[in-house]
Amino acid sequence: MRRTLAFGLILAIVLMGGCTSKARPNDSLVVAIPTDPDSFHPHQSIAAATSEIAFNIYEGLVKAAPDGSIIPALASEWKIEEDGLLYSFVLREGVKFHNGRELTPEDVIYCLNRLRDPEVVAKARDYSHIKSITSEGNTVIIRLDQPDAALLAALTEFGAAIYPKEAEDQLSTKPVGTGPFVLTSWQPNSKLVLERFADYWNKELPKLNQVTLQIIPEAATAVSNLLTGHVDLIPRLEAEYLQQVEGNAKLKIIDSPMALVQLLAINNARAPFDDLRVRQAINYAINREQIIQGAAWGKGQPIGSNLSPAMGTWYQDLTGYYEYDPAKAKQLLAQAGYPDGFSATLYLPAPYPLHRSAGEICADQLAAVGINLDIQVIEWATWLEKVYSNRDFELTVIGFDGRLDPHTVLGRYQSTSSRNFANFNDQEYDQLLMQGLRETNPEARKAIYHRLQTILAEKASNVYIMDPSQLAVMQKNVTGWQNYPVYVLDLAPLQRAK
Repeated sequence: MRRTLAFGLILAIVLMGGCTSKARPNDSLVVAIPTDPDSFHPHQSIAAATSEIAFNIYEGLVKAAPDGSIIPALASEWKIEEDGLLYSFVLREGVKFHNGRELTPEDVIYCLNRLRDPEVVAKARDYSHIKSITSEGNTVIIRLDQPDAALLAALTEFGAAIYPKEAEDQLSTKPVGTGPFVLTSWQPNSKLVLERFADYWNKELPKLNQVTLQIIPEAATAVSNLLTGHVDLIPRLEAEYLQQVEGNAKLKIIDSPMALVQLLAINNARAPFDDLRVRQAINYAINREQIIQGAAWGKGQPIGSNLSPAMGTWYQDLTGYYEYDPAKAKQLLAQAGYPDGFSATLYLPAPYPLHRSAGEICADQLAAVGINLDIQVIEWATWLEKVYSNRDFELTVIGFDGRLDPHTVLGRYQSTSSRNFANFNDQEYDQLLMQGLRETNPEARKAIYHRLQTILAEKASNVYIMDPSQLAVMQKNVTGWQNYPVYVLDLAPLQRAK
């Protein structure tokens, strides 16, 4: 019924507003996004929704490419010594910040030293093996105290962005980077306006003069705006609305892997979920295929651990580890002392219909084995603070965005990690994780990360549901769309065909 009403609303708006695109210059686009950023300071933001926008504003020494490789950004080239302990990055000449000042090696040293300070930055652990950062002329030299196979990938992260020291206190709402776009306006809960940075070092980019990021929390409203031409692009269309845009001659749809891990996250430290048998019971009670069909309209791939199939050989297929078996779930609950089940609270993030729908189906499936959930839909800022930062929850459904290196993905389950909001704790896991960083043999390293994924399954850390498809839908004259294996929105190559 909810979907029928949504379609009726869209149809009514289209009939009232017509199908004529809203007139706007050919050098501008309007993109629909579901939520506000949290903070544009690279060392404070924790929301993937922010980093995908920040990709256009900030840059680090290196960055991700659409094929998953690591390519030059502020560094034109780099060299890694054979022992893996010294990295040399040659900076581009003449790179300017949005405030007009030229980039210097001192800027890089300042930002990366701040990034690795655990007193300042929650994600400092990812850079903890950096011993020193110095410069020789226009070359920045990073020395490590031990090999860190994930460091180069970590330097592509939003947190490793380079900014001018003098802008430190304003970055939360007024970012200053070196990227192709400048944030010129931000009206919370309404829109953000990005404008072309005239002094960007790559003179071929960006193609557009302006991009407006329209904040539209409800997917039905975003689709209606796309159909009436008031929006040019929805980067991640909710699959339940696909039928309303398919076959429309004025639109085109690009279907790609999202490299997102959707999961039913379990607070491993809170009773009764601190009992392995309870977590295993929850896993046996969940029918992934039913969720993929019901919440994602079949547009997703089932997974069994916190790694996406998009990670290639790093990925360990564990989808069969917990076959759907409600009888087994009830048996485990009885063994754990809950023959009649129990009640718990499930928090669902308001801006994400896919997670809300998946959560509702999970609740129905768990009710069938005696676990009755009180569903509470909460705003995104509340979710970030209550669930993610304070770990004050029992169950939630969320998605973890992709990374270029498996360590950055799986590192969130280290017992002492600030990102370990599920409170997973396993000694073997912690030891193997550190071993994976030091290992230089690719095959041996792959075996370590396969074992790490298996431990997550054995310990029923969470219920890993699917890697959903990314459905980018746009006006037919929009060109330049590129899909990435990480959670970014690359606006620079986009343009409107004349």
